[in-house]
Amino acid sequence: MKPPHNNPLQKYWQTDGLVFLLRHGQIAGSGTRRFIGISDVDLDATGRSQAEYWHQAFLPLKIDAILSSGLIRCRQTARMIAEDREIIFDPALNEINLGQWDGRTFDEIKHQDPDGFRQRGNHLDTFRPPNGESFHDVQCRAVPFFNQCLQQPGTRLFVTHAGVIRAILCHVMGLALKNLFQINVSYGQLFVIQT
Repeated sequence: MKPPHNNPLQKYWQTDGLVFLLRHGQIAGSGTRRFIGISDVDLDATGRSQAEYWHQAFLPLKIDAILSSGLIRCRQTARMIAEDREIIFDPALNEINLGQWDGRTFDEIKHQDPDGFRQRGNHLDTFRPPNGESFHDVQCRAVPFFNQCLQQPGTRLFVTHAGVIRAILCHVMGLALKNLFQINVSYGQLFVIQT
């Protein structure tokens, strides 16, 4: 799948010091609402097409570093985009650890842990599922890594997850973390930050 005749990144071809935040492509089983955190799930056919689209779009750009979550859906996306460029995999970019909720459907959790489900809705930033992380925990590991990567000059591509992207964007925009779901992050969606 090739990008449109007018490459969506064409306006950035001559710009240095950009930061690209890309959510991995669509995953297998995405039609069912479930808590997918650190569970390893492959891209589906649509997700692979999304990665190929971004591969084509990024070809003309000079990317100084590609940084990725170590989870398979990001590894697959990053490898398709990178071609022969080096990728740095770091767990600081991994999705939120949902502990005992990981991989389970929303309906299961609503039924089996209604109080926890309600608490999560009321305290999105600080709630931790059993043996899991909060979004505050995610922000505390992802943002320092993100900032450290920006200490070096050049253009960076981060391939990561919706939760991590939201946590980073809340930090960048000065948005309270409890409002992180005001930021919509679709599969294969790209965010551009000019530093």
